[in-house]
Amino acid sequence: MKITIITVTLNSEATIRDTLNSVLSQTYKNIEHIIIDGGSKDKTLDIIKAYPNQNKKLYKLPKSGIYKAINFGIKKSGMSYITILNSDDFFQSNDSVLKMVKKIKKHKKISVFFSNVVYFKDNNFINIKRLFSSIKFKRWHLSLGLMPAHPGSYIKKSIYMKYGMYEESFKIASDFDFFLRILYINRVNFKNIDMTSIRMRLGGISGKNIWSYVISTKEILESFKINKIKKLKLIIFLRFVFKVEQLFFYNKDKINKSFKNYKIHFDVNEMKKKSFVLIDKLNKIPFKNNFILSAMNLAFLGYLIKNKVNFHKNQYHWLDGVWAKRYIGIKKKPGRELVDKLKIPSTIKTIYVVGNITKKTTIYLKKKFKKKIINIKLPYAPISVLKKQKIILPKNSLTFVTLPTPKQEQLAYSLAKNNKNYKVICIGASLAIASGEERKVPNFLSNYEFIWRLRTDTWRRIKRLLESLYFYTKGSIIQKKYDKIYFREIE
Repeated sequence: MKITIITVTLNSEATIRDTLNSVLSQTYKNIEHIIIDGGSKDKTLDIIKAYPNQNKKLYKLPKSGIYKAINFGIKKSGMSYITILNSDDFFQSNDSVLKMVKKIKKHKKISVFFSNVVYFKDNNFINIKRLFSSIKFKRWHLSLGLMPAHPGSYIKKSIYMKYGMYEESFKIASDFDFFLRILYINRVNFKNIDMTSIRMRLGGISGKNIWSYVISTKEILESFKINKIKKLKLIIFLRFVFKVEQLFFYNKDKINKSFKNYKIHFDVNEMKKKSFVLIDKLNKIPFKNNFILSAMNLAFLGYLIKNKVNFHKNQYHWLDGVWAKRYIGIKKKPGRELVDKLKIPSTIKTIYVVGNITKKTTIYLKKKFKKKIINIKLPYAPISVLKKQKIILPKNSLTFVTLPTPKQEQLAYSLAKNNKNYKVICIGASLAIASGEERKVPNFLSNYEFIWRLRTDTWRRIKRLLESLYFYTKGSIIQKKYDKIYFREIE
């Protein structure tokens, strides 16, 4: 089941990181995050672009208004349940979505679900000022101008398609108008869940000041008129009386007990300084610039802990292995597939292969890329010796390094340091596999290619595998270093 989260932003740089990090922290992963920006002039868009969520969809809709933007997001969403997460709000815990999905699956005939929302002030997340509980909500409450918590709702997309979306002429009460139509007039089945799912900052558009209250009241009365429902105006104006209990009657300690603050997955300023940039499509390889491209896999993550590989300002990665997929959500791309689908621009005249290759692989490269192939053979030696090799890379050349990790990356860093122009792909044994020199891994082992590789050069590979596993385990479980690493896709 896919859950679509819709977030509307406008100059939200002060709070949007909290919102995005809380989505990344969700244990339920079948999430589509649609973000619509209304024309931000601050750093909101920079933060969103750095947001390392492979399922994000960012749209720019200048001067749209919040409900027009939400409607746009609904139209762009998949056939799923939709929830609204404002740009200054975040989830109560990292399993908030998962808990709601379990309720939805249990009550398959219900199309609308409501949960509770708590309000806090400024950045003091645990200092609760109000509980907007949906558990006592009844249909007839709408006749008093009262409604369930909109941000805590999960609504099936088909409901929007059947009964219409949000009234875009309203500034504040369009959510009330929507609930009036689907619940009060059309009697759509709903279920209240006694669970706090969202934390909201005080001072939102509907509760900003007394003028907001006046506008919302006016719009509620207009909604009654449009929907041909006659109600006493005084009752609607006095609806705040029924909300008084939200300010006092709740157990703050109980609510905070279930609050699990999100992980800080990314910060845009830190990411610019220190991050791994991922390439999900080969046409994004920056052939116009200098670059080092290597696989993000168990070996790389393992040797990262030992500082044998590191960050480099012009380094990019493709995802090659299930170990990295725990931290990165994009699709796995084996090195042989990269070689097979790689398209080299006409500006590249020569391909250098640094490391030993066979005649069969050389013929394969000439036939596939129709470029001049130059093989620079290397001795079997420590990286300190290999770095002393004088390798000059011409401007219009591409270099494949066929050494194993971490040697290939270390040599690539050295080539980048000693050459003004460099375009280096750390390809390991993938050239030999792509050319047919080595047998391709069977499909049932596609996620565990390292096991298949143990057939040849067995003892060296076993030693390297165990070393990588040791460092990886140390980094992930003991040091938790990978939780502090930033991954982002190339723009």
